[in-house]
Amino acid sequence: MRFLHIADVHLDTSFTGRSEAVRRQLREAARGAFRRAVDVAIREEVQALLVAGDLFDGDRLSFQTERFLLEQATRLGDHDITVVYATGNHDPGSLDRGPRRLPWPANVRVAADATPQRFLIADRTGAPVGHVSAIGHATSEVSEDLSRRLPRPKGDLPEVALLHTQVRTSLGAADHGAYAPSDLTYLRHAGFDYWALGHVHVRQQLCEDPPIWYPGSPQGKTNADTGERGGLLVDLSDRLAPSVTFRPLAGVRWETLEVDRLDDVGTLDELERTIHFAWEARREADSGSDAEWMARVVLSGPCPLWSELRRGEEVEMLGRELRDILGAIDVTVLADAVHPVFPIEEHRARTDVLGQALRMVDRLGRGESILDVDASELVGAPSDDPLAIEAYVRRLLADAEGEVAARLLASGDS
Repeated sequence: MRFLHIADVHLDTSFTGRSEAVRRQLREAARGAFRRAVDVAIREEVQALLVAGDLFDGDRLSFQTERFLLEQATRLGDHDITVVYATGNHDPGSLDRGPRRLPWPANVRVAADATPQRFLIADRTGAPVGHVSAIGHATSEVSEDLSRRLPRPKGDLPEVALLHTQVRTSLGAADHGAYAPSDLTYLRHAGFDYWALGHVHVRQQLCEDPPIWYPGSPQGKTNADTGERGGLLVDLSDRLAPSVTFRPLAGVRWETLEVDRLDDVGTLDELERTIHFAWEARREADSGSDAEWMARVVLSGPCPLWSELRRGEEVEMLGRELRDILGAIDVTVLADAVHPVFPIEEHRARTDVLGQALRMVDRLGRGESILDVDASELVGAPSDDPLAIEAYVRRLLADAEGEVAARLLASGDS
């Protein structure tokens, strides 16, 4: 059995906070990623397209997306490709109206609630090649471990489990709600040849034998969704040697660029040239990519333009100009960590609180221990463990000399 595994498409996401033109382009990008998934499925002659939840972002669907989905599902049906779609927390199946009630063509199978369903998958000649056991979310709040409802597989054909779940130990699980949480140990021993999961947007293999995968989202939604996005082409023709291959699908990619060498930047043009140079250097690694970009530029450290970069209207203007300079769909600029240029060494010799703070930062920079710091003196300390405290303080104060100086000197002037 050959199939394409995707999840978390999130069609018709609102993208609140962006301009109408950008929102429109990002919504089209999600449709484009799904269209490319259909193209891959047809080109690779798969027998099934598996969608592991959150095909939609909510219970409302635009006319454009409704028509688009039915057209794409029909394309797959014309090539004898079965679609198996298990609903997730963003697109639960129990609602009386919404996208789940679409008049799907005959090749689409939907697992809309917690009732397990087992679908036979056949090739173009009608010969059976495997089974997909799927279970969906009936509501947007599912705390039950749905994986344990799936009957243990049986038979000589490949068996695949399709589920939208938060595997507790998966990378990025903490960033998502604990919907239908499951345990990796149970999944490994449940008897399936492959687990096609959704919910966590980071592509990752949780187990090699049997293969247990999150494909990640095929198209990023936020600045957190960096890197290539796509789906997984899976071949279980040989049950003892399964093949899983990543296929890129995203037409828009998200990138965060951190720029901190701004000591000599004294004009807007110099600032934009510095950012452009850093952006071009980052893009060299993706020279073969034809994706468009959503960019977030994070400025930090000493900069002669720090006061201008603290004003919202100035930062917004910089973002607008960078959009054209970088050739991006949109650019968000964050400059909260920019501060004035200070003679740090002179201030470090002071005997007041500023000098003490700068000397602590210097100790950190040289790798000295600060295990004598009391957790009760720190807001947000993770625990009383000395090593955890030290790691926490290091994160707080790394590269913080200029910001410490800026804050303390500003308070002294008031």
